[in-house]
Amino acid sequence: MNYSTFNLTNFFIKRNSTLPELKYPLTQHTLEQYDITSNMLENAAITFSMIDAGSGRYRIANVPANLVINNNRPEYPDELQYTLVYKFKLKDTKINGRYLGEFKVDFINYDGNDGGCGKITLPVDSQINIIISDSITKTTVI
Repeated sequence: MNYSTFNLTNFFIKRNSTLPELKYPLTQHTLEQYDITSNMLENAAITFSMIDAGSGRYRIANVPANLVINNNRPEYPDELQYTLVYKFKLKDTKINGRYLGEFKVDFINYDGNDGGCGKITLPVDSQINIIISDSITKTTVI
């Protein structure tokens, strides 16, 4: 898995870009630490939010994100099994600056103490520092 633009502290993307995707790995340690099971992830809704670090205003609010499941684990057991992924839209990266992001995982039909859904915000102990840097080019596809 290539995390060349993401080191769990900072994520870099250029202005007016939709790639690279923001990928947050769900490590085995994270799954065990917060008692997250494969069954819980099979029935989960994933969203992503991003705020301007300076003003605190939302740039992206609870927009659907994806959970990528790596099915090649028997072949490559050291690979991550789950990754949270958000693909930026052009409007998301229109303004350069520093932003803070996080994923919300809503476990549907989670059989917790309250009998309802369970939720977790990742990362738990911080936010993802997102840097949208200026770009010297802008293209229009005709």
